[in-house]
Amino acid sequence: MDAVSKFVNAYFNDPAEKDVPLAQAYPSGSVSKFSIAGWPQSSGDFPPGTCEFEWGELAVILARTYDTWSDYFGAAFSWQPGDPLPANPRAGRDLNAYYDRHALKFFYDAEKKTGKTVYASESSDIIAHECGHAVLDAHHPDYWDSLHPETGAFHEAFGDMSALLNTLQYPTVRAAMLKENKGDLSQSNGVSRLAEQLAGALYDKYGASACDPNYLRDLVNLFKYKATWKLPARAPASRLSSESHSFSRVFSGAFYEILVGIYELLRKGDSSLPEDNALVKARDEAGRLLASALLLAPPGDATFSVIAISMLKADQQKSASRYFTLLRQVFVRRRILAAKDADTFGPHTATRNGKTTSVRAQAVSAKGVQADKLPPEVLDKALHLRGEELIFARELGQRTDETRTVQYRGERKMRLRGKKFGVADGALVPVQSGLTLNIDVAGIVAASHFYRAGGDAAKAVRDHVEKLASKDRIYDAKPGDQVDLMHLMTRGQPYFISYDADGNKLVRRAFIACGYCSRRH
Repeated sequence: MDAVSKFVNAYFNDPAEKDVPLAQAYPSGSVSKFSIAGWPQSSGDFPPGTCEFEWGELAVILARTYDTWSDYFGAAFSWQPGDPLPANPRAGRDLNAYYDRHALKFFYDAEKKTGKTVYASESSDIIAHECGHAVLDAHHPDYWDSLHPETGAFHEAFGDMSALLNTLQYPTVRAAMLKENKGDLSQSNGVSRLAEQLAGALYDKYGASACDPNYLRDLVNLFKYKATWKLPARAPASRLSSESHSFSRVFSGAFYEILVGIYELLRKGDSSLPEDNALVKARDEAGRLLASALLLAPPGDATFSVIAISMLKADQQKSASRYFTLLRQVFVRRRILAAKDADTFGPHTATRNGKTTSVRAQAVSAKGVQADKLPPEVLDKALHLRGEELIFARELGQRTDETRTVQYRGERKMRLRGKKFGVADGALVPVQSGLTLNIDVAGIVAASHFYRAGGDAAKAVRDHVEKLASKDRIYDAKPGDQVDLMHLMTRGQPYFISYDADGNKLVRRAFIACGYCSRRH
């Protein structure tokens, strides 16, 4: 598929943001990474509410989102389902959008009060968010079947961070953001507020349990980390719950703080630096820091502390700890990390063979060890997996900085027993451990990150499945059933029961939703 050679109309922000009106845009060549259902590659001055507009909006935003992340990760990448990734702008009636490992699906429905139809595929926030799920799945497919609640929450946070970084690619959006609040980026603004149009429709239909009436989520927030089993399954938008979209705000809020902190450091360091230049540089510094962290993060569970440690390691490795003080301040204040654990990765500290007790992270191999000759017994010892299966996950390949990443994943199964687990009673669920080795051009291990799921992880998984069961979020498929993903979407059930070759009951993920998932049967 070739890029559209003529312009299409597009929103560079959510349609509810009037400060950033329709603009003429040209989809980049990366649009070939997507297959947009029904799109005849037409171009022209198409108005919102038409199929032609939605095709063009998807083409522009999806291609830009892919370009953004391939730049930040330092290499092109392919989708988990394979290339191209299908995208359907009108998959059905619902106030939501989904990624189901087969396609990106955008829905539409009428507002309860006005009767006006809201199309999820017309919001750049929603498009870049859903594409973010696919980007993260391409780089960490191990997260898909993780039942740790923080993994699902990080997936949502990454989607929101994807929306943020994509929106900031456009000069008109940056100009409006810098103008609002007299340039104080720490206050809520048209970029930090996400999916405002969809939020209004959801609030009218479902109330405060769905979202704030003015936005689906706001990256300017004060939420602090708390163990998910100590939180309710649902709460009004003003409070934190263990539900993935709600809990995600702890990490996405921290990331936004980091971006603003980098911006302020740049402005303080060079008062002559124009505001827009500083914002562009802060955007790219924060985006590359996050991407580098994900390349260093071990496979398994995306707990917030593991990702935070990975960002500190990425800053140490790539930037000589340039942003250590900022990262430490944000992650400690948000209670994602304890101060003593963050200090392990400060400037002029040696993390070699050092432990971070809160996440049980450990540098399991030191400089001078040839990664290609790393003996399996070293991995067994590092992962504490004697008697369990050690799985070679994958090699991510050469990056533009001439490093490559090798990931190992260990897994054991934990059986859930009790009526509180509903249809998941008796199911086997994964408890994962992981090791990532970052290897330089000489084949030397330059950095490593190890994660082993402990008792708290098992407690979090049990609590998560119990809450899913109590809310009827798990579809009770029987052996031999063919699961219809669209059917599960209409039922609001993102998980389903599956069975392995030995007849063991499993809990599997079906899809990831953009926002509130209603139960309608």
